[in-house]
Amino acid sequence: MDPVTAGALIAAVNAVVSGAGGEAGRRALEGLGALSRRVLRRSPYDPAADPGADPAGDPAGDGGPVAIPYDDPERLRRLAELLVQQARQDPELGRDLAAWMSRYGTPAQEAGAVHNSIASDARITGPVIQGRDFHGPISFGPQ
Repeated sequence: MDPVTAGALIAAVNAVVSGAGGEAGRRALEGLGALSRRVLRRSPYDPAADPGADPAGDPAGDGGPVAIPYDDPERLRRLAELLVQQARQDPELGRDLAAWMSRYGTPAQEAGAVHNSIASDARITGPVIQGRDFHGPISFGPQ
């Protein structure tokens, strides 16, 4: 797999948050939180001295799970850059981050490309439409 970039990591987090709700989304964010915790434990940041220095934030300071700051673009960017930087220096972290991206990220595609999928653990209870640029009505038959 190609090296993970901060932009690809941010896009993957945004895709997880917007598309994979429920258990799958929670697992994805927890997995990235665990990777983030590994980096933040050994980073030079000292949240006690500077609460704003920890890109992911750990308000409790207890070393618990890292809440991925998906709703704060600047903090998410800083966290992604830190993860990518550390992954380049630590082969084990690099493999783990690449595995996370392989599972939850989306590979870079040509502009405007659409690749529809339904996660293997999704429960579908009715019709599903996937596609791009629909024109005209869509019908599932008489109602």
